[in-house]
Amino acid sequence: MSSEGKQCPVCGDAVHPLAQYCKRCKRILDRVDMRRKPDRAARVEALKRAWDGECFRCYYSGARLVEDDHHSPRHLTFDHRTPRQENDVVVTAACLNDMKSDLTEAEFRAVVLELASAFQGGRFDEGVLELKHWKR
Repeated sequence: MSSEGKQCPVCGDAVHPLAQYCKRCKRILDRVDMRRKPDRAARVEALKRAWDGECFRCYYSGARLVEDDHHSPRHLTFDHRTPRQENDVVVTAACLNDMKSDLTEAEFRAVVLELASAFQGGRFDEGVLELKHWKR
């Protein structure tokens, strides 16, 4: 059986005739998440959206992500746009995923904008810290 024409549905790279994904995408999709059972279909879609034809890019920043260096702040991770909601994930840099933590996407954006305003001498609106999913 020839693998000619068979491509990874995420990135378009060639795949083995018996494989569904290329080695790179399969390695990412097979990462173990000890906290919960991941929604594989949602993660495949997130990877597809993040692939620019050359690399995976962060949903929030557009930065190029690295796949194999777990110590890099640009390490590719999956972020739940709404905390703990497995069916709605995006690909993001590890450092931004850590910063977002238990915030929804809208809460994260609001907090980042308020921080930017405060860093530029403006006043920080404490109302953005009324966080719906904060679990600490």
